[in-house]
Amino acid sequence: MRTIRALAVTVPLLLVATACGDDGGGENAGEDVEVPAEGEWNGDLTVYVPAAAGGGFDIMVRGMQDQMAQSLGSSVVVTNVTGASGAIAAADMLNEPADGTSMMVVSRSISSVPYSGSPEIDPVEDFAPLGVTVQDVSALSVRSDAPYQSVEEFIEYAEQNPGEIQIGHSGVGSVWHAAGLLLAEAAGVEFSFVPYDGGSASNAALLAGEIDAVLNSPSETRPITDGGDAVTLGVLGDERAATLPDVPTLQEEGIDVTYSVWRGYVVSAETPEPVQEELAARLEQAATSEEYVSAMEEVGFETTWIPADEFGELIAEEDELVRELFEGEDFMTTMPERLSE
Repeated sequence: MRTIRALAVTVPLLLVATACGDDGGGENAGEDVEVPAEGEWNGDLTVYVPAAAGGGFDIMVRGMQDQMAQSLGSSVVVTNVTGASGAIAAADMLNEPADGTSMMVVSRSISSVPYSGSPEIDPVEDFAPLGVTVQDVSALSVRSDAPYQSVEEFIEYAEQNPGEIQIGHSGVGSVWHAAGLLLAEAAGVEFSFVPYDGGSASNAALLAGEIDAVLNSPSETRPITDGGDAVTLGVLGDERAATLPDVPTLQEEGIDVTYSVWRGYVVSAETPEPVQEELAARLEQAATSEEYVSAMEEVGFETTWIPADEFGELIAEEDELVRELFEGEDFMTTMPERLSE
């Protein structure tokens, strides 16, 4: 069984007795795992969420918890594990038996993990993709009493005050950090970036006056914008977000930048392929159910279904983008073994 250590946090080795006993090896590779029958599963499913409760990850996972449990015929346990941009949650998931009873929700930001101090976690080789269930756009939001109440005013202020605007995001190397860098580059301005453990934490910091703006998904900023404490100035989509039809895209405001974010589920790559395929099929059933789609629309998420093979291509493409986009950043201190050999 494989043991992962992330950022000096040691995850205990789980010793599992082998069913065959011939070679004395562990079961983490899942060689003896059978594909569960319809309506049954190998045990309770633990879904690792690499962010605090209340953020986008947490909302989308808990929103599908009941439908996934029905699809599996087993309980679904949501476990929030924060820190290290998802490395700690990934380590926890990878150290569980690879039998389809542990999976993790990830976004584009997971691709920065092997480059930011945790080369042991390599999404390209360590994860088996199941499917993408949600796609977001990045929404730029500020307090309602901010001195800029439009994209034009926001950029003008940034031009006149280089580096003064502090933008909160959900972690160094995260998707919203990437969105901020792309926005700064496209607009020709300089921002300062402040990481937080998820969208709810950065929202709280915005309202407390610790930062000046946030880049989160519309669903994450909706609680503070619906309450009138904040306003969304623009979205980084190819077109206006369905949940924010009155908010312009940055392209409409003359800034040529778009950035959409996929959010999907993975298991350990050591999970037997038949189990991966069966879990993906049940995930698709839950993610495309009318109940889940309606629930996500109500809280501002745009649902989708991207199957495992296409999801794998997205992970590989993101790995290349991370190296290109974050090259030279202070946090880029390591690289996965496949690139260092």
